[in-house]
Amino acid sequence: MNDEFYHEPVLVKETIDFLLAKDRKDLNVIVDCTLGGGGYTKKILESSPGCKVIGIDRDVYAIRHCKKAMSEFSDRLILVKDNFSNIKEIVRNSGFEQVSGIMMDLGLSTHQLNAEEGFSYQRDTPLDMRADKEQRLTAKDVLNKFGERELTKILYEYGELKYGKQIAKNIVLSRKNKEFTTTFDIVNMMRELVPPRYLNSDLSKLFQAIRIEVNAELVNLIKILEDSADLLESGARVAVVSYHSLEDRIVKNAFRGSEKLKVLTKKPVEASEEEIAVNTRSRSAKLRVAEKI
Repeated sequence: MNDEFYHEPVLVKETIDFLLAKDRKDLNVIVDCTLGGGGYTKKILESSPGCKVIGIDRDVYAIRHCKKAMSEFSDRLILVKDNFSNIKEIVRNSGFEQVSGIMMDLGLSTHQLNAEEGFSYQRDTPLDMRADKEQRLTAKDVLNKFGERELTKILYEYGELKYGKQIAKNIVLSRKNKEFTTTFDIVNMMRELVPPRYLNSDLSKLFQAIRIEVNAELVNLIKILEDSADLLESGARVAVVSYHSLEDRIVKNAFRGSEKLKVLTKKPVEASEEEIAVNTRSRSAKLRVAEKI
């Protein structure tokens, strides 16, 4: 795989073991809702020779990369550039009514953090944060055009920032003198506002909040979890890897509240010490799995 796109899948063995359980022999098609660099998809295609995979991603570069990197599986791999919230339409347009499994890894890829604009506060890049470059709303729009009340709500709800109201107020005051255009513009504002020992933590939360708003991540997650239960065959499974409490709470409540699903993970599966030592980003990962009744 091209290093530019390389992304080590988190909890991959555990996820694949749930999806491709030994007693599930007639696997038809599995949907990878967050294709990225194709780590999970490749494992599924290698592990289940008779199974097809529908790989979905909003990023055209991810689609292009996976088409080239997994050309050997072209007869079993269906690549779709779209928002995974449209999963019902995507599955139907791919020629299927129901599927044998659905998985999603909700974390940012290494490529997004290291190469795409606006996702990381450690690199000075334009304030973009769009997973789909064809959409209009960017992080720059949110920071420069949203009102103080709206910003406060986003920072509280999506970033769980204790001082969200004060940060929102400072954003509005700062942009009167100079609009925010790059990531370091917001970093410099936060540096004046937040004590050094809390800076990285608060920046992570702020960037998370803005990114969730730009890409409507939680709205889309709620929709796909509702639709997944309808698409699964009897005995088929949906597996979700999340990385922060907001997502994990939504997944947990959706699984527990569904009359069509049976929860297989009473507690989320977490990465082993060995995996964390190799991939520190796996430290916060939580895998939850449910099965169609």
